[in-house]
Amino acid sequence: MTQRAQLLGSASQAALTVGLALAIASTAKAQTPAAPAPEAPTVRLPQLEIEGQEPPNTLRRSTGVSRLPGTVQDTPQTMNVVPRELLEQQNVVTLDQALRNVPGITATIGEGGGGVNGDQFRIRGFTSQNDVYTDGLRDFGTYTRDAFNYENVTVLKGPSATSFGQNTIGGAINIATRTPQLGSFYAGSLSIGQNSLYRGTIDVNQQINETTAIRLNAMAHYNRLQDRSDVDSGRWGIAPSIAFGLGTNTTFTVEYMHFQDNRTPDYGVPVVTPPGGTIGKPVTEFGVPRQSWYGWNLDRDDVSVDRVTARFRHVANDWLTVYNDTRIGFATREFAATPASCPATSPTFCLPTLFGPNPSSAVASRGGPGPFRQETWGAQNVTTAVARFTTGPFRHEATLGLDAWFQNDERTSFSYSPSARPTPNLFNPSHSSAGYTILPGTGANVREINQRHLGFFLTDRLWLTPQLSVIGGVRVSNFDIDQKLYGNANPTTKLSSNSTFADPRASLVWEPTPSQTYYFSYATSTSPPGSFVNTLQNTFSATTPLEPERNTSYEIGAKIGLFQNRLGLYGALYRIEKGNAFLTDPNTGDLLQTGDEQRNQGVEIGLTGLITPDWAINANYTYMDSETTRSATAANVGKRVQYVPRHAAAFWSTYEFFRDTPYQFTFGGGITWRSQAYLNAGNTAEVPSNFTLDALISHNFGDRRQWRVALNAYNLTDELNYDNLFGNRVNPSAGRTFIASLAVVY
Repeated sequence: MTQRAQLLGSASQAALTVGLALAIASTAKAQTPAAPAPEAPTVRLPQLEIEGQEPPNTLRRSTGVSRLPGTVQDTPQTMNVVPRELLEQQNVVTLDQALRNVPGITATIGEGGGGVNGDQFRIRGFTSQNDVYTDGLRDFGTYTRDAFNYENVTVLKGPSATSFGQNTIGGAINIATRTPQLGSFYAGSLSIGQNSLYRGTIDVNQQINETTAIRLNAMAHYNRLQDRSDVDSGRWGIAPSIAFGLGTNTTFTVEYMHFQDNRTPDYGVPVVTPPGGTIGKPVTEFGVPRQSWYGWNLDRDDVSVDRVTARFRHVANDWLTVYNDTRIGFATREFAATPASCPATSPTFCLPTLFGPNPSSAVASRGGPGPFRQETWGAQNVTTAVARFTTGPFRHEATLGLDAWFQNDERTSFSYSPSARPTPNLFNPSHSSAGYTILPGTGANVREINQRHLGFFLTDRLWLTPQLSVIGGVRVSNFDIDQKLYGNANPTTKLSSNSTFADPRASLVWEPTPSQTYYFSYATSTSPPGSFVNTLQNTFSATTPLEPERNTSYEIGAKIGLFQNRLGLYGALYRIEKGNAFLTDPNTGDLLQTGDEQRNQGVEIGLTGLITPDWAINANYTYMDSETTRSATAANVGKRVQYVPRHAAAFWSTYEFFRDTPYQFTFGGGITWRSQAYLNAGNTAEVPSNFTLDALISHNFGDRRQWRVALNAYNLTDELNYDNLFGNRVNPSAGRTFIASLAVVY
């Protein structure tokens, strides 16, 4: 039996198990007398959600992070919320898909050698490699995340060091997970789509007594990517949780998640520059089929993640609330990938054959890093106190706390035998790895990294008048990193770095009415040497101490509630400056303390909520003017920052027809669009613009309309789009795809 057949069988069996569990839960609910409890919340479709939990205008929702008290509207910073309603309507299954609703985010492929291929995003043009959080805590390990346990996804734009710590150059991504709540409900869904897509989920919440509830979310999934040959994923996950003290001043929640994914990594298609041309483009722009995948049968990305989170909240009195959040996470990853390239200097590969009389004979070069196994474990504790008090005539809201985390990564490298990989034909690549094996690496093939962070943060919001307030804050951090390189009886090489730095923030906020917020904000973040050690282990050494990168943001914006706060309108002008960037001298290889300086400035506007009780909208647009303002490579000065388009937009809207009648149905759709982007600092390679048109039609039925049947269509115009960018290759996106689903909540 082939690996893909095994994946399909395992995922299908797991999907049947999910469905059986849902049926058992239904029977148990019908046959077992329920303990006295408040009546379960009513359900309002088309989205399968618990009514009354969250306002449709996402500006009125909580930030979801204890270090940022208040609502999105209260926070003087651009925050894009992708709510659960939208996730369900679009049938979102990964974090990457959720973030397509947020303009200004670019997905990149990442390299494999450092173990960072997976969810790699750039926010407003700058890497967020370490900036994906779950419930305000670090999500240890790098992998492709599934959305089965998501309540919503929030993107905080701009440096956010006082809340999250180091890096956060373009911002941070925070995922809110589903946790127990009072009342009982049972939900599940089954989906089937083109190219062998099968997915099943369950979401069961059971109230045990007046203040205690348990919840279980589970998922099984298998699919092959539409119009990408031999790229597939078989995965499953389970997330049980229990909460005590619900509805009281003291709550304690414990969550566990296990996630397992066996997928084929997709490293895309090469970028080539035609003879006589000056700008490189993907080979699929020159007639190569977008289905072409250049990996081989030894490629794999097998991930296992275990995560335990405990969250404590205590309202001590009417002015003090204390939070304590703890996480321990473990992740293992077996990874092997085969990127293809078209070296311009070799006449035996793509160039100039692709542009010659017989292009179908063109072949690519297979290369990239060798296979590896990476084991990651980490622990974090964040203690936060939020105090509301007055001093004389002034009202305060002070947030202070301590953030401590530790992470250990151990990567063992392997090699191929024979070492040279076969060259695939550009138009009809072979994936056979016959005659090849994976062997333990030679030399010092084990790299172990220990990272430790300790940070103290303090922010105070002072109301000068009931409408005008100022915010001042600072985070002082100490970051320590040790790296060891050893293996095969070789001497151990050690490197270390220790940095202490402070990141301030300041804001002026004017709220003339409860539905209007106008603000100016200033914030910084710091990227110390070694903080991106998995990809840039040369950013520190034993002999060359480097100063940290410094990142600064300025933003002026407004957030306004319309139609009795049913609809939210927001906009901002921003500028981010990145200075003192690390750089390796191209001539000597020496590490320089100061390298490229970059700037990105622009405007962002958006709408979120309900235009009418039946008409929902989520729309965002951003314009980004990026530039390299200083560089050791003079030709790069004045060029746009790589991976940053000038324009990006996301629009999604639905309308519910014939509500409260047997003929009810919902129709919706939207687009995602970004303009052309460059793939390198010299602006000599580019990826064309993306345009995707998606649509939804769904119908609710049953005595309480607890059932929903839906059909989602993606990329209706079958555009050749590109996601997951890298310097010399890009991933073609899926072509036209249809997915049908059946869901229930009761």
